[in-house]
Amino acid sequence: MIKIRIQPKYIIIVISIIALFHNFNSPKNLYTILKNNYKDRLVKSYDHNFCRNESIGFLSYVKDKYNIQKSIIIKNFFISPDPSWFFLNTNVKDMHDDKMILLGFNEKKVIKFKKITDYFISKDIKKLNGIKSISFNSKRSQKLKFIIFQEFYGEKIKVYESHYQEILKGLNTISLNQSFKSTQSNAKIIVLFETRKQELNYTINNLKLYEINDFILADHIVYEKIDNCYLISRND
Repeated sequence: MIKIRIQPKYIIIVISIIALFHNFNSPKNLYTILKNNYKDRLVKSYDHNFCRNESIGFLSYVKDKYNIQKSIIIKNFFISPDPSWFFLNTNVKDMHDDKMILLGFNEKKVIKFKKITDYFISKDIKKLNGIKSISFNSKRSQKLKFIIFQEFYGEKIKVYESHYQEILKGLNTISLNQSFKSTQSNAKIIVLFETRKQELNYTINNLKLYEINDFILADHIVYEKIDNCYLISRND
């Protein structure tokens, strides 16, 4: 009888390969690569972000449905990288001149806050381009002012300070219509209320800031809307 001696190092190599295939599901991954083309795999990898962040699922959907072969203007209101590369076509240099895409667009852009003892901090990271109005509830009538900051890497940067004004008991809405050119992109927003005695105010709640919108949808044709992602007409 012929005896075959297998060196231990080869046994270890075989076991390691089997373990890799098992842990990383390699047969299934190989099947997926062979079955699906590059575009399908790309879109599938972004399945959970159909209309979030770069919104590759939505971009793929409108590209196919409306046969978009040129580069197209994309306004991304999510805090994420610019996904314009998805429409890159080196064979076509022209830009789509009758349509554009909005990602993460809200007609009524509201910034909501949580109260931390004597000040308010935004629930989300925002880029603050402008404030249309501020609304809040007051437990009593009083005279006070409010100060708006951006918190950027632990540093508070003042972006707006109001004058002292009479505040009524109940709901108050104050128009601001303030645009900001040099605010930070990835920052929390802090709002502080003060009385004339420079006392911090604990009687305010339900604070909201309403942002200035860059677009009025009524001025555009909406071809497609899924959640907060839009394909609309260009009016320029």
